[in-house]
Amino acid sequence: MRRILDLTGVVQGVGFRPALYRLAREAGLGGWVQNRSGSVRLALEGEVAEVEAFLSRLPGCLPANARLDSVVVVSEEALAPGDRVDFEIRQSAGDEASEVLIPADLATCPDCVHEVMDPANRRYGYPFTTCTLCGPRYTVVNAMPYDRERTTLKVFPLCLDCQGEYTRPADRRFHAESNACPVCGPQVWLEDSGGTVIPGDAIRMARESLACGEVIAVRGMGGFLLAVDAMNPKAVQLLRDRKLRPHKPFAVMARDLDVVAQYARVSAQEAALLSSPEAPVVILDVLPGALGTGLPLDVITPDTKTLGVMLPTTALHHLLMNPLKGDATPAFDLLIMTSGNRRGEPICIRNEEARERLAGIADGFLMHDREINLRNDDSVCVVRGDKPQVWRRARGYAPHSIVPGAPLRRTVLAMGADMKNAVAMGSGNRVVLSPYVGDLDTPEALDGLDQVVRTLQAFLRWTPAVVAVDAHPDMQSRRLGEKLAGEWGIPVVEVQHHHAHAAACLAENGESEGLVLVMDGTGWGGDGTLWGAECLDVRAGKVRRLATFMPVPLPGGDAAVRHPARQVVGRWIQAGIALTDDRLARSGVTREEAGVWEQQGLRQVNAPLTHAAGRLFDSFSAALGLAPQDMTYEGQPAIRLEAVAREWIGGTLPEIPFSVADWNGVLAIDWAPAFRVLAERDLLKDDPCQWAMAVHVAIARAAMVMISGALPKVPERRVGLSGGVFMNRILYDLVFRDLEQQGVTVLCHRQTPPGDGCIALGQAVLAAQA
Repeated sequence: MRRILDLTGVVQGVGFRPALYRLAREAGLGGWVQNRSGSVRLALEGEVAEVEAFLSRLPGCLPANARLDSVVVVSEEALAPGDRVDFEIRQSAGDEASEVLIPADLATCPDCVHEVMDPANRRYGYPFTTCTLCGPRYTVVNAMPYDRERTTLKVFPLCLDCQGEYTRPADRRFHAESNACPVCGPQVWLEDSGGTVIPGDAIRMARESLACGEVIAVRGMGGFLLAVDAMNPKAVQLLRDRKLRPHKPFAVMARDLDVVAQYARVSAQEAALLSSPEAPVVILDVLPGALGTGLPLDVITPDTKTLGVMLPTTALHHLLMNPLKGDATPAFDLLIMTSGNRRGEPICIRNEEARERLAGIADGFLMHDREINLRNDDSVCVVRGDKPQVWRRARGYAPHSIVPGAPLRRTVLAMGADMKNAVAMGSGNRVVLSPYVGDLDTPEALDGLDQVVRTLQAFLRWTPAVVAVDAHPDMQSRRLGEKLAGEWGIPVVEVQHHHAHAAACLAENGESEGLVLVMDGTGWGGDGTLWGAECLDVRAGKVRRLATFMPVPLPGGDAAVRHPARQVVGRWIQAGIALTDDRLARSGVTREEAGVWEQQGLRQVNAPLTHAAGRLFDSFSAALGLAPQDMTYEGQPAIRLEAVAREWIGGTLPEIPFSVADWNGVLAIDWAPAFRVLAERDLLKDDPCQWAMAVHVAIARAAMVMISGALPKVPERRVGLSGGVFMNRILYDLVFRDLEQQGVTVLCHRQTPPGDGCIALGQAVLAAQA
């Protein structure tokens, strides 16, 4: 008999067809396998029992990075004697399938690394060494199905040796679409800051430059990175000065896990995550003795005692970290590897783009000619409860799809938010999220968003019925969504920001209804106020607000976010606290400034009301003297507050009070009592660690009051936790522990970030129901 099946999931770009070829041959089956636009089609020829046995074994024999979501029988027929053919891999075919999954980029596998470092191997020192288990996919694909002729590698015809590997079933490069070698593949070169090519061994010269304290722009798999020697504080500070990035933490690339263990605590789960094919940046706790090792943590991560670490993700990175024979520059234990962009812009992907936009930042450019079609930044993860949680979803994770709690009734394009943007398309049982796009502050960022949207739609071949946008009227992502909807003649669906957060948390946990506590920095509430501490009941596509924080004025609007002292003054005004000279002086505020902000708050002129938990953290940080006068990156005051709280060594904590009130029929937490207490103390003379931890404990208690008041009003005894504030590990752990002790099931983000990177998923799910 011959049975033809369609297999969907992560089945292209992961060695799936070669694996099926080998398994079918070993089983003595005939037939063929073929890539199609949205699936792999498999024909099996043999006795019924043989075919059934093969299919039962298949899920346990998949390649490491493959995922099988469905197996659908297309046809079945009897075979005449002699009709069985030897199993083969057929040429790919295009179709109009609606279940396309685009493969994600994967870090270089150990076998390829070994070849690159082996002087006897023909790929010794070759920076573009890959196989079916590793290398670029998403960043080089031009169209689906995923085959070499539809990637940017089509301009590099395979040499005889590489062609032999590509066609030899026993070889691990059998049908490896990014296969290349020094004879036939892409090449690398070094340019100076003026764009002149420097003759010689490009990687060796780049290593010399790094050792001399220079900044090198390195073209990687998904875009440019800016590299300096992490052990050289002058070089790190030089990069900060040139990037206009005074405080935001830098990520480091470590040579190997042994190096990581010298500077940070690494659990078994964190080590596995660092070494995984996704190879994200992992946030680790710095060891107490790390300051004595020569690592300039005060320059690398000045606001916190954590370190974002990744291992080399490409062969090129391995060659930058490790010297080859004859290279006098020692191995680098750690290199700063930060996104190759200017502040507010997307990472550069093209050589000419890097020469223009990174001029004045980089002293040299390590270029190559394997074109990057789509930018893809490094993913960022933490380990929580022995499992990874994605904080930035990009290389390795995107654009893998997510199966929502219920099928989508119509196809949706979801535009996400303006901060930490990612877009999504959803249809049926799949929501495909783009990689992290970033903040939409510049024309370059908006151009990048437009490209991602159009490319995603073209690859998936899905025709959206609606475009979902944030309800905030001034978001750039919304404007682009409205423009595209106008071009396509389809309606726009507004989705409230925190409703989207809640729906995203539920969806990735396989649910469509339930209670979710969303805590973040801001979001248009639709009632003229800014939400951000919302206990929401999501049911049948609708949302009910059950608890929040009492609103307070935000003098100057966005200016108060940038200057947290404004927020403290706003809370003093709301709490009826006198603006004494002593209090103002402790906050670095002049009498004139306070007078202006007081009038803004009292008259409600450019002083919007905010409920947001993120703004509460800012205010506490400023009241304790921890926040900067001028914030230099998003979340900085809260990050400093958490870092100081983590220094607390135990003992009795002061109580930070709050009250509970009914506010327009909603349970509301009023923080005025807390600021009255803080206003009466000279906190600069107290232990800041003690007070910082007390703040976290108080906010966790308030969260539990909100949840406890809401649980009797919903049928489930479970709650989701969403929003960027829950990236605070102290708060998350306190709330999670208290909920578990009360027997409440906790739903949290794993596949999508708790912050705004999940918004598009929630928008897609809700707009499909609207």
